[in-house]
Amino acid sequence: MSSLLSGIRSLSPQSPIDTLRPTLNDVRLFVPTPLTDALDDLVHAHTPSDRPTPRRDAPTPDTFAGHTHSYDILNQYIVGSQWRALALASEASILETPATEERTLLKLWTYRVLALCSLGHYANAAREIRRLEVATTSAQVYKNGRSPTIVWPFELRVLRAQVAGLAIDDWPLCADRLSSLLRACRRQLACQTDVELNQQRTVRLLFMLASCAVRMRDAQLAIRVMDHLVTESPNDPRLLSAVARLHLQLGSIRQAELQFMRIEQLVPSDDKLARMNRALYAVASGKYEAARELFNSVAGDAIEDRVCAANNACVCDVYLGHPQRMLDALQKLMVAAPRAAGASEELVFNYCTGLDLQYDGQKLREEKARKMVDVAMWAGDGFNTASFKLQ
Repeated sequence: MSSLLSGIRSLSPQSPIDTLRPTLNDVRLFVPTPLTDALDDLVHAHTPSDRPTPRRDAPTPDTFAGHTHSYDILNQYIVGSQWRALALASEASILETPATEERTLLKLWTYRVLALCSLGHYANAAREIRRLEVATTSAQVYKNGRSPTIVWPFELRVLRAQVAGLAIDDWPLCADRLSSLLRACRRQLACQTDVELNQQRTVRLLFMLASCAVRMRDAQLAIRVMDHLVTESPNDPRLLSAVARLHLQLGSIRQAELQFMRIEQLVPSDDKLARMNRALYAVASGKYEAARELFNSVAGDAIEDRVCAANNACVCDVYLGHPQRMLDALQKLMVAAPRAAGASEELVFNYCTGLDLQYDGQKLREEKARKMVDVAMWAGDGFNTASFKLQ
């Protein structure tokens, strides 16, 4: 596994520590965490002073400093999308953890980088990753001449790959790092090591690599990766469905149709996955009325499916010239499921698109301000305020 991140080594408990060299818990590794809340600022900027606004969390470093926070607490912050709290709690935990506990520190760094990425602070995440690489490679050699290697956690290596694209738009570097991880997983599979885990990681990395290829506008690479995906799990309906949707994203409608037909042979005709696929294919074929009916047929299923279906159905309503119908349907869903739907960036974006089509002037500004207040009641940190389409 050391090949997953060649050249990266860590401090050993038996190594003499040079105070001039950064350790994995060195305060110099951190970039100051921005604690502003763009959504809260936007709500106050567009809401009259006499109108009540939601009170949102405002974490401060002092609340977390000097304590080691358990994984359970850190995971609760993830569930609640409390990314600022997660960034501060993980930083405090890193600073309070001994430098010799490399594995614990690297796991805590995974939480830290995840929090920064979820807040959209990609440049800060990239800086901290680079500093962490320096700290890891500056390991001291054992007195007997041996130098131990501590491998970064898989999730941290994945974040390292993604940050290359998100922070500096270097998607080729992201693809290179994902490919390196993919080769390492396949070597582990060849050795029959953690077979199920590495199979899952292989599929996940292939999907990420395909998405990276789409970002690079490299259709041939994306198609090659998708062919590998189909080879990995030729009879997995969900995987085949995801591959088909990637083909739609690339405009390869015929290839998507072939995969959808294959899925129809693997699942019952009334299966929600089959219905969703038919709806997506209908959209790609310009049959918006049929697509809308199919999307609405998924409405009685789990909330995640309802949000996805509603998001696609509203696109059909726009093309069919019914923005008010779209607004009514989305508002009903947002009220019924405020956390899952009301705080969904995609649904809010589509709702505001409907407002742009239906209203203008002061009425449009009032409707968007009202929606901002609704969203602020339920959305966590890092909500993309561009969803309100204010420009």
